[in-house]
Amino acid sequence: MAQSMTGFANHTTTLGEWKLSFECKSVNSRFLDITLKLPEALKTTEPQIRQAINNALSRGKVELAIRLERDDSAPEARVNAEKLLELEKALETVRNTLPDVEAPSALDVLQIPGVWVSEKTDTERLVASCMNCVPDLLSALVAHRKSEGARLETMLRERCVAISKIVAAYRGELPKLNTAHQTKLRERIIALNVDHDEKRLEEELAYLANKSDVAEELDRLEAHIEAIYESLQSNEPCGRRLDFLMQELNREANTLGSKAASLTTTNTAVELKVLIEQMREQVQNLE
Repeated sequence: MAQSMTGFANHTTTLGEWKLSFECKSVNSRFLDITLKLPEALKTTEPQIRQAINNALSRGKVELAIRLERDDSAPEARVNAEKLLELEKALETVRNTLPDVEAPSALDVLQIPGVWVSEKTDTERLVASCMNCVPDLLSALVAHRKSEGARLETMLRERCVAISKIVAAYRGELPKLNTAHQTKLRERIIALNVDHDEKRLEEELAYLANKSDVAEELDRLEAHIEAIYESLQSNEPCGRRLDFLMQELNREANTLGSKAASLTTTNTAVELKVLIEQMREQVQNLE
């Protein structure tokens, strides 16, 4: 199945007061070119993310940006209300048992472990959350690229059908065109009103007919169309092969035009080149 190199995906997840925002986009490139923009806390994930992208894609300029944002309303530190309530009950028990014991100050209470909680960045949890999200992000990107690729494949198949129809129609006209060409050449020679060897004339006409014969070019055009269908049906990336086939199609269309012995042949070559150019432009987008 054809896959485009153009795609986009985003994803957002939260971890406590932290929000991780992912954005990944890809465009055309001859090779796989990866650019990562990571926050300092996630720099250690770069090799793993690059490997994940390498496993998912084979071509394209890929940019993946991750933003790490903290909820502004989240306090840097807070009092653990549950712990404080437990401590109050414990102090009440102590006062009832030992009424002469001095009560602790507020500062003493805050120094008791678990009462004053400082919210710090849990790097390990952030890294784990990031790496859990990357596969889903890349799956969404690949799905977008496949969707775009399916649209391009439809267009390519439509152009292939159009080329096949043009080739078939021209092939059907070929015997009549060859006869008309030879008749025209014979009439021109007769119009010169010079003595000529009829046998030699037939040999020369046969030579010219063979030189202007385009049956071989038509056969190769049809073969290339079949190769395009096979490439589109393959499960492997087909962009490079299709790009080569576009060059071959264009070469055959140019040869057909150079052998033009009639206006019909010239028009056919032009129509083919227009369709091939439309295909070539879209093939540049395929992986």
